[in-house]
Amino acid sequence: MLSKKSKISKKLFDQVFKEGKVYHSDSLYAKILKIGLAEENKFSIVVPKKISKKAVTRNLLKRRGFFILEKHLEKIISPYAIIFFLKKEIEFEEYEKEILNLLQKSKLLNS
Repeated sequence: MLSKKSKISKKLFDQVFKEGKVYHSDSLYAKILKIGLAEENKFSIVVPKKISKKAVTRNLLKRRGFFILEKHLEKIISPYAIIFFLKKEIEFEEYEKEILNLLQKSKLLNS
């Protein structure tokens, strides 16, 4: 699990939401904003109630997303704030492919 330091604060979330550049894929989209030079990457994952009414399911999808990001953290270029928004419930393997695909589209993934 990512540390609390690696998660987006409410203030930064609002800023990324307003000013961030958007990248789309089939199952999710991301808003990305460059942040201060001394900072490390910060992440947030939003799973709307439209996907599942159960908080247990929404939290599971968030945990899976943070696990995927932590797994590939060294490959992601710093310093950016990234918010991922899920459009539908997806399997873990597809979730990982979609996140990596969005990071490649935004040119934030080192090969």
